[in-house]
Amino acid sequence: MKKTFIILAALIVLSGSIFAQGFDLSIGPKVGYQTAKLSYHKEDIKSGFAEHFTIGAFARVEIGNLYVQPEILWFKSSNVFDLNTNVTHDTIIGDITIPSRAKLDFTLKAMNIQVPILVGYKFNVIDGILAIRPQVGPTLNFVIPQQTLVNQSIGSADPTEIDKETFDTKSIAFGLQGGLGFDVLNFTLDINYNFGISKVFGANIINNTSWGQYIDTNNISDAHNNMFMVTLGYKFL
Repeated sequence: MKKTFIILAALIVLSGSIFAQGFDLSIGPKVGYQTAKLSYHKEDIKSGFAEHFTIGAFARVEIGNLYVQPEILWFKSSNVFDLNTNVTHDTIIGDITIPSRAKLDFTLKAMNIQVPILVGYKFNVIDGILAIRPQVGPTLNFVIPQQTLVNQSIGSADPTEIDKETFDTKSIAFGLQGGLGFDVLNFTLDINYNFGISKVFGANIINNTSWGQYIDTNNISDAHNNMFMVTLGYKFL
C-alpha cells in the first residue's frame, strides 16, 4: 500500500509540473504480445499474437523532448513451475497414480490488467517522421487467476495433463518496465522488458491446495512476471 501512495504522490507532483509548463498530448490504441524471448522470425511473432495477445490504450504527455506515457494493457499470461514430488512410493491421488519422486509441471494461467507509467526522452532522428525513445517506469499489475494445469512430466517431452485447480495468487503485483520506443509518423512501437518486483505465486500457494502434501516446496523460487512486451500503437492526436 505504501508503494501505491508513493507512486500516486510522484504522479501528482509530475502532473502539476506538466500543467504549469505547457505540454503536447497524444492518445491512441495499442495491440501487441508478450514473450519470454524476442525474435524477428515471422512464426515466432505469429505465435506470440496467438498465445499472448495484448490490447490496450496509451496517452503521452510531452514537454519538449521529455515525456510521460501512462498505459492500460490487457493480456493473458502463463507461468510454468517444474516441481518435484516427495512421495517415496507409487501414490494414488484421486484417479491418478503418481510414481515415486515424479516430476510435475504446474502451469498458472491468469488474466492481467497492467498499468505502466513510463518516463522517457524523445530523440528526433527525422523531425516529425522518425524518433527513438528510451523509457523506464513502474507498473501496476492486477492479476485474476483463471486456472492451474497440473501436468505429469516424468522425463517426457509432452507432459500429460492430470488435474486442474484454481489457485489463489496476489491480486496486485508491482513491477518495473524499461526499453525503447520508435515513432514513425503516427505509428508508435514499444519494446519493453517487464521486471516483476512483487511475488505472484509461491510455495505457500501450493501448500494450501490438495497437492500440497505431495510436493517438495523447499526449492521453489517464487514467481515474478518477467517478460518482454511488444506493442504497436497509433497516435490520434
